[in-house]
Amino acid sequence: MEAVQKPTQTTETTQSRDFSWLLIPLVAFIVTRIIVFLAAYLTEVAFPGLIGDGYYHVDPDNILLDVWARWDSGFYLTIINGGYDFVVGQQSNVAFFPLYPLMVNLLAELTNNVLLAAVIISNSCLFLSLVFLYKLTEHEFDKDTAGRTVFYIAAFPTAFFFSAVYTESTFLLFSIGALYFARKGEWGWAAVMGMLCSMSRIVGVLSFGVIGLEWLKYHGWTFSTIYKLSAWKNMLKGIKTDWVNLAVIFLVPLGLLSYMIFLHIQFNDPVAFSTVQSAWGREQIGPHAVLLRDVKLLLSGDFLRGEIWYHIALDLVPAIAVLASLIWMWRRLGESYAILSALSILIPLNSGSQSLSRYVLVVFPFFMLLGYLGKHKLIDRSLMILFSVFLGIFTALFVNWIFIA
Repeated sequence: MEAVQKPTQTTETTQSRDFSWLLIPLVAFIVTRIIVFLAAYLTEVAFPGLIGDGYYHVDPDNILLDVWARWDSGFYLTIINGGYDFVVGQQSNVAFFPLYPLMVNLLAELTNNVLLAAVIISNSCLFLSLVFLYKLTEHEFDKDTAGRTVFYIAAFPTAFFFSAVYTESTFLLFSIGALYFARKGEWGWAAVMGMLCSMSRIVGVLSFGVIGLEWLKYHGWTFSTIYKLSAWKNMLKGIKTDWVNLAVIFLVPLGLLSYMIFLHIQFNDPVAFSTVQSAWGREQIGPHAVLLRDVKLLLSGDFLRGEIWYHIALDLVPAIAVLASLIWMWRRLGESYAILSALSILIPLNSGSQSLSRYVLVVFPFFMLLGYLGKHKLIDRSLMILFSVFLGIFTALFVNWIFIA
């Protein structure tokens, strides 16, 4: 008996000392942040940022921080410094959800520097996101796939947004966290993560449906068994025996509802975040109409003279890649992952393709599939080289006030 038990004890000890779930995300974080911080700093030194109307500089005496406040960062900073405002027909900061500004405000009490607090929150949430993503991917695939996945998402060409005064890293953290805890059947933590996610972005409320689907799956009901009477019996049994956890899951939309209540009290418009979208030129014309319109615009350009709508290609290529992977995603990862990914692209695409390359950044199931494909060395090396090169280039463009996403 002793000869049998010793290997087991050794294996358990080895597993308990395995910190790959922490070390690999840490390495991915450090390597990619060196790229973006170095690219941002050198760009600002060699090509000082534009000044004048529309080109603000929050901290020109500290370019290490100043470079991370560009474009929409200004809206978040106005929320943090002065609260929300809403003017019908004008671009107003009510379009931006409150979780990230709240987190920055709390930390700013300690740092006494809003911009420093914002950059710390963004990067801290990124690191925690990579840890959760590693553990989730390891659960669905294996350690090697998990390692590649965290590198791919951290090195994606628009991954500099994870370090900027934007909500990308915050949203990613709670979006992954909600599904991670749901997959483990820890519904209380899943609900907390989902609630925070729905307080971060409008699409964050999708966590409610994702967690709900996982609860149904946990109790034997799936889309593939929807035609079976046993599946419905299992669901009813789950409702009777596990109604407390089901009730907890219904708390997820409170993040969104709390913001809507605030908007109603403050501006008498509970959906002001949607009302104001027209000020950015967005109109609900449908994904197919947006694709046809934007492809036509792209093809109408003069490629030889460089007079093209380049940002359309930057946005559509990764978005189409995600949509093309949905069937495989459904089969390999399940309906929760596929539905979350589909709606994360189709909801913004319904009104325009602008910024889709940034929205793709938080569609983590897509990067899990890339991590699986990366088992082939040629694909792995190609993705890492391509992503890293364009990450540096896009960071430099962002710092120089050239719109990326």
